[in-house]
Amino acid sequence: MYKKAFARRIKGNKHLIHLWTDEGYEKVEWDNQAYIECPDHEATFTGLNGESLKKTKYWNNEDTRIHFGDMPAHQKFLVEKYGINDTPSTTHRELFFDIECEMGDALTPEYIQSAPKRITSIAWYDKQLDQWGIVILDEKNQLKHTKTKTNKEIIPCKDETELLSKFLERFRDIDPDIIVGWNSDYFDIPYLYYRLCNVLGQDFARFLSPIGYVRETPWYKDQFIQICGVESLDYMRLHKKYSWADEPSMRLDAIGEKYVGMNKIEYEGNLDDLFNSDINKFIKYNFVDVEILKLLDEKLDYLALTKNLSHKGKHNYSEVYANTKTQDGAISAYLLSQNIIPPSKDRNPPEKRKYAGGYLFCPQAGLYNYMFDLDLTSLYPSIIMTVNIGKETMVARIIDSDLRNNRLGLNDLKSKDPKEEILIENIKRKRTKVTIGDLIGFIEKNNWAISANGVMFNTNRESVLSTILNKWFNERVLYKGKMKEAYKSGNNELGAAYHMKQYTMKILLNSLYGATALGSFRYGNIILSEAITLSGQRIIQESALSANTHMNKVIRGSEKLNIVKTPDINRDPSPFASGSIENERYSDSNGSTRILGRDFVNK
Repeated sequence: MYKKAFARRIKGNKHLIHLWTDEGYEKVEWDNQAYIECPDHEATFTGLNGESLKKTKYWNNEDTRIHFGDMPAHQKFLVEKYGINDTPSTTHRELFFDIECEMGDALTPEYIQSAPKRITSIAWYDKQLDQWGIVILDEKNQLKHTKTKTNKEIIPCKDETELLSKFLERFRDIDPDIIVGWNSDYFDIPYLYYRLCNVLGQDFARFLSPIGYVRETPWYKDQFIQICGVESLDYMRLHKKYSWADEPSMRLDAIGEKYVGMNKIEYEGNLDDLFNSDINKFIKYNFVDVEILKLLDEKLDYLALTKNLSHKGKHNYSEVYANTKTQDGAISAYLLSQNIIPPSKDRNPPEKRKYAGGYLFCPQAGLYNYMFDLDLTSLYPSIIMTVNIGKETMVARIIDSDLRNNRLGLNDLKSKDPKEEILIENIKRKRTKVTIGDLIGFIEKNNWAISANGVMFNTNRESVLSTILNKWFNERVLYKGKMKEAYKSGNNELGAAYHMKQYTMKILLNSLYGATALGSFRYGNIILSEAITLSGQRIIQESALSANTHMNKVIRGSEKLNIVKTPDINRDPSPFASGSIENERYSDSNGSTRILGRDFVNK
């Protein structure tokens, strides 16, 4: 299996692919071919919507007839080469590291790019060999080159030039596949690179890359400095991505104490003071920073999760932060395995706008005699599969804002005057007026489903989102079963591997909805996201009312309750409002109005 890939354009759509695998390193010349719409008799491939397609070497994404030409070259290469094989690589060389430098100004992008202050030490841990090392500035000649009993190599350097040269030498010897730091994407790596440029020159700085290529990108990008051939994983960013915890502080000291019970070394004054007054404690300080990183990964296992997600989506590990890359690669690989060509991204996506989110249940503050919890499992994935939501299955939508904002469903349509005319937009964005009666008849005749925002979906063919969700659900069930079997048999290593696989599927299942709202996702758009969230709101509201009716009957016995919905309970005038359960009341037999499903102890 691959460990990393990098693509450089040679000419036209021909690329040179640098590929690192469990077997070694290779360079491959590869034609990045796309698919173009053509007459049926020329076609050898079929698009997602049944288009007749053929391969072409000569294309550009401005051509509306082109399919699947807009995926980054390295990812598309991996998708085509490895398909649905998502087995993680096993031969990684992982390096945890941390740099220290002299105190300076605020760490702005401009400051880091100028890198004006000396690097005083760089510490690392080589996971594969279980070895520690540090290069440290020792102008006073206080230290000796030594290895301690704990396998920690201390390399004193007379000046910064020697320090950076020695580090580059060790870095090249180790040849890491993955480097791991804390806030390393936005400090350690860019500062190290630019300081290398300042002290040794750019040609030497490029020795960080096994192919001698370092790419600089704008600061707002996911990776400010890309060392091609070395995957950078910033553990702080991984923690923000994978953890749902509301951390009061993202400082390494706070996270280390919370999760692994280890703090940074305490000292008086600043780090410059510590470096000048107690160099041995300074060394310990640098090592402890790296050790906290090591222990965090042993506890949280974010690197393994990243590898699993990346191989599922056929992209590099450092691209795991991207919002849709994993889902895009995984779905595209599946379609290709079914001989279906993925579409290009929407060249004219619906205008980005706010849309309704999750339903907010706001009970009235107070003390209650009883309460119950209603949990709808996998609500959004279930909605996608039930309504068959997908770009290719969407056939039309109701445009009239006064109706769309009512969170329309088929029952809502049937409650209206069948002769009333409403505005409909088809998938080609052509609008026309039809009567509600004719629309209902057409929906029922063609077996369409309608979401709560008035979007209609063809249920005679399964959407790719429904298909992939069902596939992922089944995969998770399979992996959970194998995990239990492995643990039961005493094979904890295999059990942990299957746990990571099932957890990977859980993340994919829960994140697919979010991807549908992004213009960068070829299988979704904001209209689909709104269909999911508004349908979810309605399901929760109706479920709460049904549960409330039942529970009041159970708790109050023979006492009859009349459930009352306020006129606006499911018809919030704002399409962006989440609604509020505070507006939902019931009237008991005495005519008293009370909060939905609850009684105050003291009335």
